[in-house]
Amino acid sequence: MIPPFDFLDYDSEPLGIDEANGRLGEVSGETCKACGRQWLHYFVEYEAFPKSGRWFRGLATAEMLRSLRPETAVALLESLPWYFYGGSYFGTTGRKGSGRVRVDL
Repeated sequence: MIPPFDFLDYDSEPLGIDEANGRLGEVSGETCKACGRQWLHYFVEYEAFPKSGRWFRGLATAEMLRSLRPETAVALLESLPWYFYGGSYFGTTGRKGSGRVRVDL
């Protein structure tokens, strides 16, 4: 399965800002307009550093998103069997990955 990666393909609901380690990651719950699946989306960039933008999108249940706190979003993504990631930091518009989520400098 390869979902669309453009933000316009999702309805998004902000869940908060992850302030851990000073990263200010934007956490949101998304619903794919094409398939209706729910996703956890995480985006962070460091304005002082070129090509630092990165995003992660992992399948999530409604319960996961309801109980999620922004500061636990990275741990949840890392616990998933897989997720998609991309952004200027990785030099890709989207790839499948698993394990460690590289959000810190």
